[in-house]
Amino acid sequence: MSKYYIKFKSCIWLLGMLLFSLVCAAQDSTISGTVKDNTGMGMPGASLVNSRNNKSAVTDIDGKFQLPASVGDKITVTFIGFEDSIFTVTTQKVYEITLKDTATQLEDVVVTGYSKERKADISGAITVVNVSEMAQESTPNILTALQGRVPGIQVNSGGTPGGNDSQITIRGLTTVNSGSAPLWVIDGVQTTNPSALNPEEIESIQVLKDGASAAIYGTSAANGVIVVTTKKGKKGISEFNFKSELTSNMLRDNINVLNAQQWVDVNYQAQLGAGISVPTHPVLINNGSGFTIPQYLDPNGVQTASNTDWVDVITNNSFSHDTGLSYRLGTDRLSLYSAVNYVEDNGIQRYTSYDRLNARVNASFKTFKNRLTIGENFLYSKFNEVKANEFENAVLQNPLIPVYTNLGDYAAPLAGGLQDKPNPLANLWGNRNNKQENQRILGNVYADLAIVKGLTFNTTLNFDYGTFKFNTASEAFSVNGAIPSTFQNITTEATDNDYLATIFTNRLNYEVNFGRHRITALVGVENTRRKDNFHSDLVRGVDITGPAYVVRDDAEFQTVVGKAEAYKLSQFASAKYIFDDRYIISGSIRRDGSSRFGPSNKYAYFPAASVAWTANNEQFLRESKVISNLKLRASWGVNGNDQIGNYLYLSSFINNTVGNVVEYSDYDLDGDGFGSIGGVLQTRQANPDIKWEKTAQYNAGFDLGFFGNTLTLSADYFIKDTDDLILNPIALSISGESQPPTINAGSVTNKGFEAVLSYQSANKGDFTYGIDLNFSTYKNNVESLDTESNFLLNGVSITRAGAPIASFYGLKADGIFRTPEEVAVHADQPGKGLGRIRYRDINGDGVINSEDRTIIGNPHPDFIYGINLHGAYKGFDLSLYFDGKQGNDVYNTQRYLGDFAYFGYNYGTNTLDAWSPSNANSNIPALSTLNSNNELQPSSYYVEDGSYVRLKNISLGYTLGAEPTKAIGLSKLRLYLMAQNLFSITSFTGFDYEVSGLGAGGIGVAGYGIPHTKSVTFGINATF
Repeated sequence: MSKYYIKFKSCIWLLGMLLFSLVCAAQDSTISGTVKDNTGMGMPGASLVNSRNNKSAVTDIDGKFQLPASVGDKITVTFIGFEDSIFTVTTQKVYEITLKDTATQLEDVVVTGYSKERKADISGAITVVNVSEMAQESTPNILTALQGRVPGIQVNSGGTPGGNDSQITIRGLTTVNSGSAPLWVIDGVQTTNPSALNPEEIESIQVLKDGASAAIYGTSAANGVIVVTTKKGKKGISEFNFKSELTSNMLRDNINVLNAQQWVDVNYQAQLGAGISVPTHPVLINNGSGFTIPQYLDPNGVQTASNTDWVDVITNNSFSHDTGLSYRLGTDRLSLYSAVNYVEDNGIQRYTSYDRLNARVNASFKTFKNRLTIGENFLYSKFNEVKANEFENAVLQNPLIPVYTNLGDYAAPLAGGLQDKPNPLANLWGNRNNKQENQRILGNVYADLAIVKGLTFNTTLNFDYGTFKFNTASEAFSVNGAIPSTFQNITTEATDNDYLATIFTNRLNYEVNFGRHRITALVGVENTRRKDNFHSDLVRGVDITGPAYVVRDDAEFQTVVGKAEAYKLSQFASAKYIFDDRYIISGSIRRDGSSRFGPSNKYAYFPAASVAWTANNEQFLRESKVISNLKLRASWGVNGNDQIGNYLYLSSFINNTVGNVVEYSDYDLDGDGFGSIGGVLQTRQANPDIKWEKTAQYNAGFDLGFFGNTLTLSADYFIKDTDDLILNPIALSISGESQPPTINAGSVTNKGFEAVLSYQSANKGDFTYGIDLNFSTYKNNVESLDTESNFLLNGVSITRAGAPIASFYGLKADGIFRTPEEVAVHADQPGKGLGRIRYRDINGDGVINSEDRTIIGNPHPDFIYGINLHGAYKGFDLSLYFDGKQGNDVYNTQRYLGDFAYFGYNYGTNTLDAWSPSNANSNIPALSTLNSNNELQPSSYYVEDGSYVRLKNISLGYTLGAEPTKAIGLSKLRLYLMAQNLFSITSFTGFDYEVSGLGAGGIGVAGYGIPHTKSVTFGINATF
């Protein structure tokens, strides 16, 4: 028995050993690896949990971990502010896990204003802006930050501090006299002015470009819609963020004008060219072979002849700074984001400035078992500007004139032959206290109620309140040692305007899923109201030559008070059906009624429809390892444009009560041709039939992704047909002093193509990189223009059927007359001669006159593009952003006075290469003080290629490692350097190739705007 017992005991022991071995074999081996964020940085403090046995680990300072696990175990990786990641253990021993920031979830959710949709469910042309890339630029203005980054968007800007002169269009210009700015929807608040928005506050931007996507906004959507969502609190996060930038600014482009000796020489040659055998000048001395500059410009020795660089006098290398502090908090029920930001920019011109203070609070709270959410989005913005533009005076001021007289006063021309431009520095100094003060409160309060599963109700009150104050007065300062009489009878004016716009929106949203079907729908009503108040006080006859302002006894006073109100009542609905995540059908309709139109055309309907096919979810592509996304899209939609003045369906009148403010409106009772009693003047005739501009847009496109969407391509082709153009016709003399009625008369078409190509390397190893390319092109054409004159002419720009809006119009310059034979055989052209511009005889009648004017240029570009190169290695990140335009013409009015020597102004350096018998190949007209050939009239001589490519922004940053960051009490610290506008290539000869203006009255006309700057920025971004 003992024998069997021993055998049994041995078996039990062997079985136990076997079981122990099996347990040991099945027991967890150790896996290891690294948890990284989407920039490739290791994440300290990330948690890993084995769902089988709840064993856990926490990553170290470099994001590395070790965890016991067996094959088949599921490991959950979590970190506050990032999406959870789950992976299954295989025979692999080392793992690399990349967590996705929850902020990037917004890339998968598209906010269209009234609703949120999965990006996969979109059937229209909507571009989701990469906000993190946009943040690589140092600018307080959202339009400047968007420039070149979104296909189909064109942004033109000047060099005004703060960038508030920027203009934007989407998919071409569709209107002539109505507003061309897109609708901005900022946290639900609708506006066309986003200048108060701080780019640092933005969480996401979606651009609704096609008619179907924008149609839900009806009459405000013809120019496109840009939806902005500002930052909110994040669940599980409580953190502060501090960001500060210091920027040095300097003029980007050279301004090529003559120095004093060059000006003297050119003036001498110009007199010879005019046939004056012995040139003379009121100030200069003829030495027999040229002019000599005297010591003094006046007989009293008040002004010493100078060699003044007037551009250098009025400019300086300025500094600007942008500093902000924000706080984010998120719990299961509370969401809070608050921020304060201050920007100050001392302008490139002396005595100009811009500053802005922003304060934002976004908060929401869930209650009623999380079925009710109550929240608000609130922005307060105050910005001040001292604006001026003295570049024209600085460019044209004669270099012989000094800045100051020998008595210490501001100098100005004392003698003839030195033109009559004012001292630009004196003008800037006198304007230094003329500050524009603006305040704005923008935001909403809202409530979301989950009624039953899938059905929610939202009510929102949006508000936009703004004030504008501007006091102007000339200051008493000495010019040439005397106080001009104008300072004894100046005009002072105080302006105090304000507006309040409210939008009250109520809507129901419904979503239901059953089987492979999904339906979403919404219905809503909206009541919009805007009220503007205007108030200005004007005094003519203030003496400011003494220590205090004195109102003269004969002073005239005028107070102008006005108000305007506009209302809009809207109903809208939309629905979308999705089958099996493959087929999408969507439709919407909106009805708007606006007080801006008469009773017969007050209401209008704006329908839209779209379809999409997500082909990669089909069986034949579902398992593809190459194509990871393929969606085909098509849409149609009708949008409206009501950006016109109020009461255009009524006549308007103005009365004359003080000092003949309105010329010719006094009643002539004595029959002597002069008015003696204040009268009433009609300023505009009525058109009771005025109605909306309507734009029907057709869009077809696709989205394509390869290799897990590391390589993506999106492309769209569109046609935009705008009918019933709202026009202000040319006033005919028979209509008297009043403006003719605003009418609907004409149509415009824009046809174009746009594409985005992106590549992002996989997050493997320490080095990541990517490239983003965007490209867009459009062709603009006026199909019809049914006015009495059949055209609209504004300076050198004409709008007429068969040509793009605001085409350049004038004579066709055909080179320079180089031989007597060319002069002899040419058509009858008054003033023709050797070295003069030759104009083409367009109609062939042998005479050059206004009948030979034709289209001489197209300001619309052939295409616009942007290139973003970015990469990261360990803690370093680098990005280079290029943008450009190709094929746009620019009308360079700077050459009017820069290429010729007709006046005493300063001239451009082109005059040094003017045509002469010894320089017969020159394309610059011969020097002359006479304009006998009428060469200042509009002609193609002034039309240039405005194409350019530039390195708009380069950014180099370093994110401190986790250990040293933690040692100084921070959770993240990034230091960076940025430079803007360092490099460009262009053939434009003016001093700023970025010509501002996107309206029908002046696209691409280069004048003397404030030029752009190049800048270098140092910044710090800390989270704690």
